[in-house]
Parts: sequence; structure tokens; C-alpha cells
Amino acid sequence: MKKTVMICFVLLLFMAASVQGFALQIPGYEGGIQNEMAYREVIFITGEPIVVEGTLNITDRGDRVSYIYRDLSNAARGVTMTRNVTIDKEIIENGSGQRQEIYSVSRYRESIRVDGVRYELTEQNHPWSKSNIYHQKPGVTYFAGNWDGKKVYTINRNEGSVTVQTTGNVVGYDHNWGTTETQTISHYIDYDRQVDEEDSIRWQGTVEVDVANNRTKSYHYEPNTPSQISFRGGYLLTQRDESVLKYSYDLPRVDEEGFTLRGRNIGTESTSLNTNPMNQRLTIPAMRDISGHWAERHVLLLASLEAVYPNSTDFGPNLPMSRGDFARAVAILMDIKQEEPENIRRIRGQEPVEAPQTFNDVSQAHPNQSFIEAVYERGIMAGVGDNSFKPNESLTRAQAAVVLIKALGFENLAPIQQYSTGFRDDQHIPLWARNAVYLARELGLVSGSTDGYYYPNNTLTKAEAAAMLTNFIDYLREDIRYDYRERILNY
Repeated sequence: MKKTVMICFVLLLFMAASVQGFALQIPGYEGGIQNEMAYREVIFITGEPIVVEGTLNITDRGDRVSYIYRDLSNAARGVTMTRNVTIDKEIIENGSGQRQEIYSVSRYRESIRVDGVRYELTEQNHPWSKSNIYHQKPGVTYFAGNWDGKKVYTINRNEGSVTVQTTGNVVGYDHNWGTTETQTISHYIDYDRQVDEEDSIRWQGTVEVDVANNRTKSYHYEPNTPSQISFRGGYLLTQRDESVLKYSYDLPRVDEEGFTLRGRNIGTESTSLNTNPMNQRLTIPAMRDISGHWAERHVLLLASLEAVYPNSTDFGPNLPMSRGDFARAVAILMDIKQEEPENIRRIRGQEPVEAPQTFNDVSQAHPNQSFIEAVYERGIMAGVGDNSFKPNESLTRAQAAVVLIKALGFENLAPIQQYSTGFRDDQHIPLWARNAVYLARELGLVSGSTDGYYYPNNTLTKAEAAAMLTNFIDYLREDIRYDYRERILNY
């Protein structure tokens, strides 16, 4: 009896992976997830979703990236799989903090065995290209990209082929507190196999796969149980990787021999892999004048991170925050370092001399010199004229909002049309700070008084700065991830 199956479906793969700049290796563009122990992905080449697991080794040499997949298998489904991939990468620096990366496949070997049926693919039958654009802002690098490809697998060498058309896009970010990459892949599969002279199998179909690879840092306070101990507790910083693979499919129903049955195989499933957390106990602050203060937890956190001086016993929460100390805090929290300065220049026949200062009131001996230079070089903070920075002068609440929005690179995201910041003293916000205050409020970085005023021209106190900077950390840890992962994956 001749069996001929004609089924149509559209395959959409949606996946997300974490970002490189945070030292997170991306498992490629195959829709897989990975931790320190295993690699996992779902294949659909047989007309049904099959989860395979093995290991993946990634070697990045700058202009070439190699992916070696080993021992991928699903014993219960009789599946074994190998894949070796080499991707060539061309990097083009465009200036203004922009970088293009163009990728192409130079070598590809893939072999899948499913219950005695063998599917094979080489680079000759896998045209593929991808391009990313990276936009480096002062404290965060954002990127996006697109790719297109086609795979034509042979079935048992001469029994037919499986063609997979692919398009994809990617968005992501990378900063000191986390990294996320979200990829969206669309596949269209056309399966055509001549089993024997009479029997053939033909179908087309679709799958949606969401993959998110994310690395983030979190913190929490660990109180000490003993009472006879020199400190009451301290903050614990934890770093972990989380990978989520979610897939929805509309596939043919097939029997044990691969022939299609009536009806459709429709469903949604997910799987995840997480790494073992990495913990770091932070510095024990010495402050004694913040106990019971409304900003106590904010100050303790920043002091534990050494964003404010942890060894000072008197913090002075109600005193003005200085420009130099605010520069220090932002630089440390964003891990922004001064570019390697040529501090000492050797002139023939003379003793080494120091390079000239950027600001005449910030010498090499100033405790915040490197942090001030770092935020200045990144365009986060500027001088105040006369080649001065005024590191000991205070800054206003409006100025602080501008600094944080510049660090994120969001200064151009405010509405173009007329808008209100939402504060009752909106008309008193300086024009140069309106966009920043609006955005800072929208992002949850700043808040007003209980009666709805922002007081933009008031001097920023140390307590207010600590609260604002803690909000800044929490936005980087959680809120931005929601926009790149949870909102897209609906996870």
C-alpha cells in the first residue's frame, strides 16, 4: 500500500542567549541552552520534538569561533547526534562607540541518527550569514542583529532531503550587573523522503522556540546568629546563569516508522538549565551613624560594595553628596575604569615626569582621581569650567538624574512631543535636566516626596544618593532584564 503524506506547517523558532561581554559563552544559534555540566536543545527534523543533551565546547579566537557538540543523545528516543561548526567573524569599528560584526559559516558537519535513519549536513548545503551591531554607551553595551540561512539534510544519503529555511534576529545588552541575549529564529521545514518504491513521507511544518540565556548578580543581607561576634552581618553577592528553552509546536502526528497519522501534534513545553551560584561575601562597613536611618540598608549596600568609603565610621547621611564621591560610586557600580593613562612619560636625558592633569583641581593624589577620570572619559560627568571638576562641591537632584541616564545611554529616549515629568514641581525642573528626570522616574531610579515634588534644585544628600544608586543597581539587575527576556518570552 502506498503511503503519501502532505502536511503544511510553518516553523518559527524564538530563542534568547546571554551576552559575551559578561564572559558568558553563547551556545550558538541552534536554539540550545547550557550550564557548566551539559548542553541541551530540541530537534524537530523527524516531525516531532525531541530533546537531546550532551556537551558543547566553544573556542573564540576573535575572528573565528568553533563549536564542538559532543555526545548529544536521547536514549529513550533512539537519537544520537554530533555537530562541529566553525564561524568566521569580521569586526568593523565604526567609531562613536559602534561596532559591526559579520559572521559566515566556514565549516559545518552535522549527523543525526534516529532509529536507524541518518540525517547529514555539511557547509556546502548550509548557506548562512549573520550581522550584529554593537552600541557601546558609557555603562552598558546594547546590540542587535539578524541572520538568514538554509539547511538541506540528506536522508540515508539517497532517500530524500529535509530543507530548513531560517531567519533570525537578536537583541541584548551587557553591563556589570548582568547580561542577556534574546534571539528570535523562524524556521520553515520541508520533509521529503522516498522510503521505498511505493512509500513516501512528505510534510511541512512550524515550531516556535524561545531561548533565554541570562547572567545576573543579586545581593542580600546575611545576619549573623551569634551575638558574641565583631559584626552583626554582611551582604552576600551572588552571580548565577539562567537558561530557559520554551518551545511551541504544530507538527504532524507520526507513527513509530515516521509515517504521518491523522491530526496534528500541537503543544507547548519548556526546559531550563542553571549554573551553580558563585558567592562573594562583601566588605563589612564601619559606619555607626546610620543605624535606624531610613537609608540605612542603601548605605550599607553601597559601603559593602565600596562605592562609598566603607572604613569611615561617620557617613553623615544628611550631609551633601559631593561630585567626587558620586563619580566614585557610579564608576565602581558600573565597573567603569579609567583608560590606561600614560602617567609617567620618559623624555630623553630627563627624569620621568607626570602626564598633565585633566582637571587642575584633581591631582593624581586625589582619592577619587581615577574614578573622576573614568566617568569623564565616558561622557557621564563633565567639568564645571576653568578646567575644574570641583570634586568637593555638592550636586543637585537634577544633576544626579542626568548622570545616571547618561551612564545608561538613554538621554535620547525621552518623548519628542511636549510631556510632563509627573512631578508637581515639573515647571521648576531645568530644561537641560527634564529628559533625564522624566526617564529616571519612568525607570524607577528616582522618586519624589510624599506630596509629589521632586525638588530638582535641592542639594542631593548622601542618603538620597544612596537610595538613588540602589534603585540604579536594581534596575540593572532586574528591570532591564524584564524588557529583554520576560516580556518577549512571556516567561
